[in-house]
Amino acid sequence: MKERKRKGFAGRRIVAALIAALLIAAVMPVVVGVTTADAQPEGKKLIVYYSLSGNTKGLAELIQSLTGADIFELKLVDPYPEDFDAVVERANRERETGDLPALAANVDNLADYDVVFLGTPNWFGTLSVPVFAFIDSHDLSSKTVVPFVTHGRGGLQDQITDLKALVPNAAYLQEYAQYRDELVESDVSQWLGGIGMLR
Repeated sequence: MKERKRKGFAGRRIVAALIAALLIAAVMPVVVGVTTADAQPEGKKLIVYYSLSGNTKGLAELIQSLTGADIFELKLVDPYPEDFDAVVERANRERETGDLPALAANVDNLADYDVVFLGTPNWFGTLSVPVFAFIDSHDLSSKTVVPFVTHGRGGLQDQITDLKALVPNAAYLQEYAQYRDELVESDVSQWLGGIGMLR
């Protein structure tokens, strides 16, 4: 099955969104996501994530066990190959051309959820391409978004900035970043407790 094409998504749309975000930031105070338990959103929680190596999957499943949230793994109609170099070549091409891969399934009942944990590995210093595809096909503007990221030596880089530029009308809570497969339950629990999300 051929992939869906989103012409200019990775180029014009992202650049335009980032420029718009910077212009807005220049004239308006920055709204910082609530990170204490005093004013947390109530309602159903959903974890949406993409994982290639399994690191993000492990973090997502731990978050589920600590929060009781529903969980949804992003999968592609045409999965990435097992060869790492081939993955890098294809993902970089998709990112640069805007040919976003088709998701195997969508979250059809997204309207039922108030809080969306959004998990991604760090790809090229930003969100993974499948997460871009999810954002392109799902409206998160009315949600409280809680990003979580797995990364290598590059750290977070532009992932949170790019996410907020693409979904500027969502509310955001403090993100969590994990280095590779170094999953530490006490650290994740402390983070979730700090943002009022432990069940």
